[in-house]
Amino acid sequence: MVKRFREDPNGDESALGLCTAGKWVRGTSTLPKVFDQPNGSKLELVWKGRQPVGPRKHPSLFSESLGVLMATSRRFDWTKNWELQDVGDKEWLWDNIKDKWELDETRKEPTLAVISGDEFRNKKSKWKRNFYTHYATYEERISHRPEQLSQQEWVQLMEFWDTPEHQAISKRNRANRAKQIAKHAAGRISFPQFEEIMHKMKDLAGIDEHGTQLPLSDEIYREVMPPGMGV
Repeated sequence: MVKRFREDPNGDESALGLCTAGKWVRGTSTLPKVFDQPNGSKLELVWKGRQPVGPRKHPSLFSESLGVLMATSRRFDWTKNWELQDVGDKEWLWDNIKDKWELDETRKEPTLAVISGDEFRNKKSKWKRNFYTHYATYEERISHRPEQLSQQEWVQLMEFWDTPEHQAISKRNRANRAKQIAKHAAGRISFPQFEEIMHKMKDLAGIDEHGTQLPLSDEIYREVMPPGMGV
């Protein structure tokens, strides 16, 4: 079970060594397959190049567990891009994730660069879509903050999204997406099936904090595309 942060005026130190105005408590179980493992047990990952490709659902579970650590640690600044996060906080992430997964030092760079960066952007885009864009007023948004964020973090993130600079980028990205034309490639998949498959792949890939669709990886293609079918 992942320990969750709770506001505390006494300012106790966290169980993970994070000194801040709050303390860590045991909360709702999150990714028990990862974080409820017996001490010393680790989950396996099979890699191909810079990306994990197996076994089964482990690659997506690996990314999700990185996201849980990011969100519950209170270490990361969600108003900044992943590339601008503190190096020491990324080292903390690596030290904690390798306690739960079979990882050697050759996997550190891709884990802290591409994989963590994608998960960081995906979490922000989902929060924006479900808790910011979904509501029209500040009062509605402030009362529907994501569970994993503190009140202070959520206010800072909303203020960031409210800036004219970010609003201009979002408007431009929406206009670009509206110009895209879906084309049906001939093959053994019907157009409705093709649309459903593309929707699943895009949902897994996610979008960045500006609403731009992230590229589809080979892992996502293999996970979603039915065996023996092509587009």
